Amino acid sequence: MKIKSNIDGNNYLLTDHNMWVRNLAKEGVPFVDINKNIRQSDHFVFLENEFKNNLQKITWIDSEDFDMKKVLIVSDGYKFQEKHKIIANLPKDVIVIGVNGSLSKWNLPNRNMNWYLNNNPYEESLHYLPRRNRVLPKCIVSPRTNNRFVSAYKGSKYKYYPVNDKTYTTLGFNEVAWQIDDYRNPICAAIGIAYRFGAEKICLLCCDDSFESFREGSEKLDNGLFQYPQQNIAHGLIDGLFYWLHNHEYYDFEIANCSSSKEYKFATYIKEEEILPFFNKVGEK
Repeated sequence: MKIKSNIDGNNYLLTDHNMWVRNLAKEGVPFVDINKNIRQSDHFVFLENEFKNNLQKITWIDSEDFDMKKVLIVSDGYKFQEKHKIIANLPKDVIVIGVNGSLSKWNLPNRNMNWYLNNNPYEESLHYLPRRNRVLPKCIVSPRTNNRFVSAYKGSKYKYYPVNDKTYTTLGFNEVAWQIDDYRNPICAAIGIAYRFGAEKICLLCCDDSFESFREGSEKLDNGLFQYPQQNIAHGLIDGLFYWLHNHEYYDFEIANCSSSKEYKFATYIKEEEILPFFNKVGEK
């Protein structure tokens, strides 16, 4: 495991796929992503979204004070329709943050997600909107989130400021209290938001892109399912964030994973029936 410290005070963990994960819990340091992974062709897409989104009056989320001690981050991975039913039995103090296709596929009439987070800059994210009318959760977006999605979303909206990759120059710096290390990944962004609002327990549900039968170019997981190798990059980034929470200087975090991906080094794997006990268990702080 390789850790490096920069002269500016930041610490970074190197993943197995050569991505540097910044210590999101380090205070009093500049927000700097030292990776260089944004393609030149994406710059125009980002800038166009930023310009159009800045014309909308969306509250910066760092100016608010939300309580998120217990957080379930849910995506629409393997067997989502079955697994997400467990959420109906969770206590109301468990804050549910949905990402990716979880909002459009949500099917719990008596339990809504609390938040939906989307940082996808492309128009494909329009597919994340539900087809039928329903009460929409509060939405968290990045300035780079696809503007058509942001405009079409009819619920309350908040935006966070993402830590910038060295290769990308944003339209202009905004005076915010903190930024989020999102690595263009909504699960990473949700972890950062949960941390900023006081999370003590974090669990991932269906945060995977696994499937049952072999497909050309896929790899087999230890659980017998398959995934495409590029998913390992996101897996390393998420585990890197968990590493920094696991090694926090002052606070203890309980981190669990109930997803059909590779297991994380710094999160405990649990089954669906263990999610409720995970959140109900009283930990020693």
